[in-house]
Amino acid sequence: MLLTFQKLSRAALTAALLAFAGCAEKEDAVFSVKISPTIETRVTGVHFDATDCIGLSIVRTSGAYAENTKLTYDGSVFTAPGLLWYSDTNETSTLTAYCPYSEAGVPTEFTVAANQAGGCGPSDLLAAVKTGVTPGSAPVGMLFSHLLSQLTVVVANNSSSTVSGVTVGGFIPVAEVDLSVPTAKVRGGAAAADIEAFEVTAGASYRVVLVPQQGTLTVTVATADGKRHTKAITDATLGCGLKYDVSATVTDEGLSLSLSGDIKDWEPGGSIGGNGEGGNGDGGNGSGDESGDTPVGETVAYGGDTYRIVTIDGRVWMAENLRIEPAGVALGSGMWYPVDGEAAVATQGMLYDYATATAGEDAAAGTPVRGICPEGWHLPDADELRSLAGAQAPAGFFSNAGMWRGNGYGTNKSCYLMSCSSAGETSRCIYLKNDSGSSTVSDILKTYGLSVRCVKD
Repeated sequence: MLLTFQKLSRAALTAALLAFAGCAEKEDAVFSVKISPTIETRVTGVHFDATDCIGLSIVRTSGAYAENTKLTYDGSVFTAPGLLWYSDTNETSTLTAYCPYSEAGVPTEFTVAANQAGGCGPSDLLAAVKTGVTPGSAPVGMLFSHLLSQLTVVVANNSSSTVSGVTVGGFIPVAEVDLSVPTAKVRGGAAAADIEAFEVTAGASYRVVLVPQQGTLTVTVATADGKRHTKAITDATLGCGLKYDVSATVTDEGLSLSLSGDIKDWEPGGSIGGNGEGGNGDGGNGSGDESGDTPVGETVAYGGDTYRIVTIDGRVWMAENLRIEPAGVALGSGMWYPVDGEAAVATQGMLYDYATATAGEDAAAGTPVRGICPEGWHLPDADELRSLAGAQAPAGFFSNAGMWRGNGYGTNKSCYLMSCSSAGETSRCIYLKNDSGSSTVSDILKTYGLSVRCVKD
């Protein structure tokens, strides 16, 4: 009886182990793909809306895994029934997503609606790319960027009739799209079209989404007495992902336009004006700050990501914290997530200690220290950080990612930017702290984890 019991126990144990192994294998394979989105703002509000849909493509190291799969937003994450991760948790992949979803396939071309009076949402093309992703149960954080341009016409009506609508014309409504970057540009050879604007505030504010390009832009304000007042802006330049404002004053005699140079919301932009009638006299340089030297819509690609850039006080800076994970550097040892965790990397970047940021380069030689920056860029030195602290940076330039202090995150969630310059002691380096819009430069232990912004050589 004892022998029979032992045999049965071993058989039962074997079956249990096999069943457990089978369950474990199934658990490895049944992680649902979840996307946690981040965006600055939208034409329809400040975030994605429930039931919004994106198209998601996943390309593994070994090949394509999912193509243009439709995912729906539940108020927290995007998911799709039956879309599961592959079982090899060591194999990385690149995720590409866009919104609004198209059943016709991943868009290489996109046309804004000719009639946006009912809302600009369907014309608001957003996209995101995330590299080095491995399967897991946690949602994948992805930062969605606007690929087109937003124009708001603010109307001051001094005429004897009410405003009945606004039309924006002269621009081509078709864009060529490259989601791998991601970016959009006007399709050459296509015809220009008139776009009916969405009425944001009755008779006072109208909005359209347009394809980024340069050309003669017309604004037409219609009034209830049947008159149409039109004005042209020559050499108008709209940048990818930027927002612009036009002030239009309507009288019984006609229409006058003035252009705002203080651009907010989508991305730090600049003046739309060029050299022609209705321009603001800035020569078309697209400045968004008082220095007049901020490039519009420029980016630099690095490590599978795209970073916005901006010129401040004559220097070209990355306008986003570095997000790269250098080879050979372990998470938690020389590199950390920002204070809000992995999902915030897309907007807050990573935190690095001095040794990681400089990649072991010597800052005492008097030459720029590239460190972990892309080729042609370098870590700021103490003088460059001091210049930045005293300059007028565009709104939204500083990202509050916090600090890693060796045994945990600091309590003050501010923006801390590292320099390559050592302080009086070799164990400390110069850094910039921006808190509530005020910047100061001091020194800190090199073992602490700070954000990195690269400067162009």
